[in-house]
Amino acid sequence: MAWEQRAKKRYYYRKRRYGQCVVSEYVGAGELAETAAALDALEREAGRARRRRWAAIRAFDAQVDQACDLIQALACSALLISGHHLHKGQWRKARLP
Repeated sequence: MAWEQRAKKRYYYRKRRYGQCVVSEYVGAGELAETAAALDALEREAGRARRRRWAAIRAFDAQVDQACDLIQALACSALLISGHHLHKGQWRKARLP
């Protein structure tokens, strides 16, 4: 989004990307353009906030995955110590001779 100066007057343009081409879309001048610029700024800030929330969720999800991995390792080691073994993905108690 950009304000452009042309012949002592300011005009507001939105820049849109279509594939590899960037197209300037004329919005206007004056109060209408000021309002559109403010609305665009609010939308950009909302997008940034949304990306920050998703980043926080992904960070928390990574921590939960790490905790699950540690819990699974602890459970496996406890089962191995108690005499169990894995057979086709199932934990079984070892037979006594």
